[in-house]
Amino acid sequence: MSRQKKYTKPSNKSQRPDDRNHNRERQNNRSGQDGKPRPGNRSDGHNQAQTKTESSNELLFFILFLIGLSAFVLFRKFYNPPQKNSFYGAVSNQKFMKEGKLFFLDAQSEEVIVGIDIEVARSTQEIEQGLMYRRSLPANAGMLFVFKEEDYRTFWMKNTFLSLDILFLNADKEIIRIAKNSTPLSEISIPSGGKAQYVVEVLAGFTDAFQIHLGDHIEFKY
Repeated sequence: MSRQKKYTKPSNKSQRPDDRNHNRERQNNRSGQDGKPRPGNRSDGHNQAQTKTESSNELLFFILFLIGLSAFVLFRKFYNPPQKNSFYGAVSNQKFMKEGKLFFLDAQSEEVIVGIDIEVARSTQEIEQGLMYRRSLPANAGMLFVFKEEDYRTFWMKNTFLSLDILFLNADKEIIRIAKNSTPLSEISIPSGGKAQYVVEVLAGFTDAFQIHLGDHIEFKY
């Protein structure tokens, strides 16, 4: 009898010996003989070095941030900014504040020519400031400067935006000079022309409008 070979379907799991050996060698290349990853892998070392560098950079940035924050806090705490701008803003927005009343009297008749509301400058700071930076002044108002003694005085219009009539008066409160229509912002000196203890500033044109002359005097109360 003739013998026939039984047909067997090849299995997908079967591999040729050389294929199995090849796969085993590839696996061994990836890991050690015991199946564990080989130490000193270049890719792992590179990742570790990169991670360490990133951590160092983050720490450096954090330290720099702390230093900058500390410097900012110390700066805000101990630095006193100049007061010039805030002073300018406060003065420029300052409105006239009535502190008293002043009357101009005719030198001959002693009759009152006109009366105005006054703001009074007595301290050194108030006298130096005067009407600087003011943008307005009521038509029936002015500023009275009161000095402790009679002496030669000099005024100017620096930082003064209003054109003014400046009246210088002696210790007897008599007008010894009237500087009319003074130029705004001018730094040219305006001398008293004699010893003065009082000075009155009103809007330019005021003395002409009410016919106030040399020799007339004032009375005031505040």
